[in-house]
Amino acid sequence: MNAFRIPAILEFEACLLMTMKLRVKMSHKEAELEAKLAEHGLSVDEAQRVHDRLALILGGEASYFQNTKKLMGADPAATSLEYTSVLWPGFYFKAIASEDGPLESARYWHNSRELADVESPIGLPIWSMDVTEFAERFGPMNGGRKWSLFDELLPAYEEYEFQWGEDSYGAGFSWGLFMFSAMSWD
Repeated sequence: MNAFRIPAILEFEACLLMTMKLRVKMSHKEAELEAKLAEHGLSVDEAQRVHDRLALILGGEASYFQNTKKLMGADPAATSLEYTSVLWPGFYFKAIASEDGPLESARYWHNSRELADVESPIGLPIWSMDVTEFAERFGPMNGGRKWSLFDELLPAYEEYEFQWGEDSYGAGFSWGLFMFSAMSWD
């Protein structure tokens, strides 16, 4: 699946990871962010510089998909882009363009469906499953809020509500990757 250079994937994924930084901070999981980057020899500051540089290169909604293909060395005529993740082993990233060219969807998918054996959705490790896998494990999720792929603060972010036992919970995902789960309060 990886026809692309690992350094290009790593840079792109560091850029996407930094779009998750706000949600990571809100969940008090900065240590996990630092550890994920350190696994690949990057600091948060270095990853932020990569993000800032790539944000300029990739551009806005109209050019993002074309420029991502160019960054990765993909076929310029391709209408989708797919690769095995470097930052999140066991996941793959898939982006699809709309008929007129701009990016229509982009998210991570887990290669396997090894359902977690946990007492509660709270405490699952960050980035441990995708949206589909979470729904398979914890039951149907009610429509929540979805932010645009190009939202300034929370790009490609989704939140859902679901019932676990007798209680109501919420869960958040960024680029399709699990971020957090918490009991809802009224």
